[in-house]
Amino acid sequence: MNFPKFVTESIQDAENLKKRLIGDLTMYLNSVVDNIRYDPRNGEVIYKKANHFDIQNVINQLKSDYSEDLVDQINIESFLRKINQILSLRKKNTKRRVRDEFDIYIRSIDNRISDQDEYRDEDYFDKTDGEYSIIPRKKYEGEKYQIQIELLKLQEWVIKNGKKVAIVFEGRDAAGKGSTIKRFIEYLNPRYFRVVALGIPTDEEKNNWLGRYEKHLPKSGEIVFFDRSWHNRSIVEPVMGYCNEDQYLDFMTKVNGWEESFVDDGGILIKLWFSISKEKQIQRFEIRKESPLKYWKFSPNDARVVDKWDMITKYKDQMFVHNSTEKCPWVIINSNDKKIGRLNAMRYVLSVIDYDGKNPDVSVWYPEVVNILN
Repeated sequence: MNFPKFVTESIQDAENLKKRLIGDLTMYLNSVVDNIRYDPRNGEVIYKKANHFDIQNVINQLKSDYSEDLVDQINIESFLRKINQILSLRKKNTKRRVRDEFDIYIRSIDNRISDQDEYRDEDYFDKTDGEYSIIPRKKYEGEKYQIQIELLKLQEWVIKNGKKVAIVFEGRDAAGKGSTIKRFIEYLNPRYFRVVALGIPTDEEKNNWLGRYEKHLPKSGEIVFFDRSWHNRSIVEPVMGYCNEDQYLDFMTKVNGWEESFVDDGGILIKLWFSISKEKQIQRFEIRKESPLKYWKFSPNDARVVDKWDMITKYKDQMFVHNSTEKCPWVIINSNDKKIGRLNAMRYVLSVIDYDGKNPDVSVWYPEVVNILN
């Protein structure tokens, strides 16, 4: 991560800044943890105050106390979003998870503030995406290059050993699923991977939902990237009225066993959920409408999903609670910053597979961007 030069003009300034920042983050940690209560009688996590954690208020306060540049560069928004994701699931270990994540993030502050590379403002803007990123283009391309070398090593290992790898890309519209898949496959051997993006199901497929995807699972020596997947039935189908309640419940009852049978048979399944805020989704829809390269991606359906934001959230959380298992966990990629999301999705995949010639340093991801729901 890179900081404007003025942030760390001297060692003493940097130390004072770190102490202040860590003190403020510790204060926020205590306020969040103090709000959490676990009731052992019914196994429920209860929050004393309904509005337990307002991300925007915290960010605004930090920007007021420090600077907008600093708050953006330390990627505090992704970290706070990760904390909110943990809180929303209300698991028994919520308090411990929150403490652990704060501890990891706070320990990373030293390296973040010590980085003094200077870049021009335009280095952070991508004309194609129409967005700013906290990582400059040159640094992004350099990191992506190293990651893609590792992806080729991974693919060669899959081919040589006859492995079957399925990577699921799910998330709200405009979350960055398709653009991330493009970076995954950019230099892979096309004979040994497939991208699966299925269209409207037939009546028969609607009643045999898992069978619809069974035939697209990877064969020996192959990686398959699912641009949306069988989990359309977890969220999109019930929200948009494309399936009935019986079909939804039948899927939710069977899907864990179906996924685990693929893993038990030697397959590798990685499920990625790309998470963005409502404000970021609306912004990206506006960029799509105005972009001479992306206008075709905007559809009337995009406006409908914004109106159904809360309902999608409800079904998404149900999916995380009921469908994140030890063998097949959901992994949330915070992708409000599209470039950071792409890099860390690739890093996560590299980190969980032990392929030949692996360089573990390349697969170290930013902790605030990746949230493993196990």
